[in-house]
Amino acid sequence: MSLFTALSSLVLAAVTPVAGQCEPIPGWDQVLADERSRIIVIGEVHGSNEVPATFANIVCLTAASRPVVVALEQPSMDQGAIDSFMASDGGVEARRAFLRAQMWNGPMKDGRSSQAYFRLFDELRRMHAAGTIESVIAFQPSSFTERPTPEQYERAMADLVKASSQPGTTVVALVGNVHAMLAPVPWEPRYTPMAGHLPADEVVTLNVVGGGGEAWSCRAGPDTCGPRPSGSPPNAPPRGVVLDGLGASPYSGVLYLGGPTTASSPQPAIPAEG
Repeated sequence: MSLFTALSSLVLAAVTPVAGQCEPIPGWDQVLADERSRIIVIGEVHGSNEVPATFANIVCLTAASRPVVVALEQPSMDQGAIDSFMASDGGVEARRAFLRAQMWNGPMKDGRSSQAYFRLFDELRRMHAAGTIESVIAFQPSSFTERPTPEQYERAMADLVKASSQPGTTVVALVGNVHAMLAPVPWEPRYTPMAGHLPADEVVTLNVVGGGGEAWSCRAGPDTCGPRPSGSPPNAPPRGVVLDGLGASPYSGVLYLGGPTTASSPQPAIPAEG
């Protein structure tokens, strides 16, 4: 199958959830119960099919009662490409242009350049076209002129998330689960992850836990990427949100998927011209 044919078929492919239709997640009402919570951070292990699909549903559920800005851990240099795709008709030419963005063409296919992420972007485009969400923001910093310290990098991520927040809106962010921690990491060098640099009275962070399965990940370089065990326990609790009322966790709570994850392979890209 040619890339053009594959892209054409994607135009007609159904995605879940369809804009305006949300599947209930037990406990999500608790996340939205506190009106002060204006930044909701979902921490994932990159590279599954299930987490991006669940995240799209989370955005849908949140947008049913609040204006929403979506924030994704993607290169901020690709913001123009994201804006163009969000404003497009999602047709073949729009997809070809979007697939020239850096996020799809980097050497490390760590899961954020997966087919599942492309489907997520397309569903967000549909939501944007329907007026369900305000915008989609990339918050992986791209402006450093020299290698930052972990603390500098996490602060820069947090600054981009805070900058994406508009008056009266709720930011719903998807990021690697270390960045979603509120407390300093327990290893050396110690540093505070992104979520710990966000306003404490406005942020809720949830660690996503599946029930076994696989995710597409990389170990040491581009040649080490592939499907690997997700690391989650095989017998996880049922699907839903459990908040940590005692504050003993580095997260505000856990989002249980209720089943195993499957690895999502990289999205075929189109190199930028010239």
